[in-house]
Amino acid sequence: MWKDLSSGWQAVFEEAWRAFGFGSTPIGAAIFDKEGKLILSDRNRSREADTVNREISHAEANALRRLDTDRVNSRELVLYTSMEPCPMCMGMILMGHIKTVHFAAYDSYCGMVHLTKQEPYYIGKSIACTHEGGEGELFQLTIQSYYELRHIERGCSDKVLSMFGKTSSRAVENAKKLYSSKALDRLSENGAACGEVFDMIMNM
Repeated sequence: MWKDLSSGWQAVFEEAWRAFGFGSTPIGAAIFDKEGKLILSDRNRSREADTVNREISHAEANALRRLDTDRVNSRELVLYTSMEPCPMCMGMILMGHIKTVHFAAYDSYCGMVHLTKQEPYYIGKSIACTHEGGEGELFQLTIQSYYELRHIERGCSDKVLSMFGKTSSRAVENAKKLYSSKALDRLSENGAACGEVFDMIMNM
């Protein structure tokens, strides 16, 4: 439940829920120092009006672009993200010298954490990636599956949703139930807090 999450994960999911409210891919990310203090957080901004290049406005990328490396040693920082990083974001994590990554949900469609164990250059950089799973994964895949259902309704392929179902069939079923009544859209429009939505999904 929401109260059991660390403040760090709460910050990440609040960003994901905020992205959902803008109609963007609902992914959030946050960067912490070695003492666990939040430095900054950000979200996917692909549907926000002032975003210049929407295709690459991913949560992790946006957070890393804002990081002032003159003030912090990026090798000592920890990046938390609600979704397994994609090819672009894994590349930015690598080139940005982030050594520790925690992600809530596997992205069976375009997640690239496996590169840290397969590609020699990644292996040499010694990036430690931890999959958290559990309730965080269920929440993330539910709201992101809901997002995918919007695209399917507009005539897009269901291939991403199908891949998510292989990771968590419960999340996809939750999303379908919620989407049938547009429940998450209503909650977002009414200003529901992320914690309220999180607990509702956990109780489904």
